[in-house]
Amino acid sequence: MVQMPPDMVNRTPYQNIIYEKDPEDARLVRITLNRPDDVNPLSYPMLMDIRHALVSAERDTEVKVVIIKGAGRGFSAGYDLEASYDVQELSPLIARQDHIKYYHHDVWFTIWNLQKPVIAQVHGYAMAGASELMTWCDFTIMADDAVTGYPPARAMSVPDTIYWPWLCGLKKAKYLCMTGDPITGKEAAEIGLATMSVPADKLEETVTMVAKRLAMIPSELLFFNKFACNKSMEIMGMRVAVEINGQLHDYSHTYPAVQEFGKMNREKGLRAALEWRDGKFGNDLRALRKTAQEKGTDFTFPQVLSMPEVSEALQKYEAERKAGS
Repeated sequence: MVQMPPDMVNRTPYQNIIYEKDPEDARLVRITLNRPDDVNPLSYPMLMDIRHALVSAERDTEVKVVIIKGAGRGFSAGYDLEASYDVQELSPLIARQDHIKYYHHDVWFTIWNLQKPVIAQVHGYAMAGASELMTWCDFTIMADDAVTGYPPARAMSVPDTIYWPWLCGLKKAKYLCMTGDPITGKEAAEIGLATMSVPADKLEETVTMVAKRLAMIPSELLFFNKFACNKSMEIMGMRVAVEINGQLHDYSHTYPAVQEFGKMNREKGLRAALEWRDGKFGNDLRALRKTAQEKGTDFTFPQVLSMPEVSEALQKYEAERKAGS
């Protein structure tokens, strides 16, 4: 059973999430990320709420399956880039620990080690840190037109949790990790980053059906089968790779080339910083979401390369680069 850290004994009532048992089936509990006005950014307080809620669900003998979803128009936009964190305000418990481990890895491994299955129900956007949250869940069920990816890889840092090689193979892992390109829920399911994708209007129904079918199975078998799968990955080196990658994440922040985003964010605001990062890529995150909603998702992987916004932005960038050389 996952242990509750001493500094997290009581986080209720939750300020950043909604914890709710299904009113018709108490075997299911839903954890809803609840900052919808900002597409549920993953602040440290929200991550701690999630962790506390997961452990609480594990200890509740009535609960058999946990569902994590987002309120509003998306699952989550990723880590909260507008929040400021004073290191002196961090818990004394982590004074000797790296904050990446405590606030990121320890949350993901809480899901990994939990004795109950966890399902991510993904609609809208699941970007950057949210793509990590959804992939660390035991089951990831996405809307076909949802969009996920790790765009910070373009200008900010190495991901703090590198999940691609373990789920979709080395070739696609390198492509997604090194380009930061977004993909649809349909593409995520096809390459192994998601369990399945369904039409957006069938998402809630499908997740509930999967959860109820899981709840029919003895909890002991659910845990042992989850444990067997996870240990197989760990024997191949997954846990060590994740821990090392957290260090690479920290190191990558130290280079001048990746500090420009933070400087622009501080001086001109997040919107300007995101435009600087993604504009030359055709603002492909929003463009892909719009295309998937309007034209569907029946495109060759990666769908983003088929969009005129992307090719036009590349042509503009090349013309400016040649003109300036």
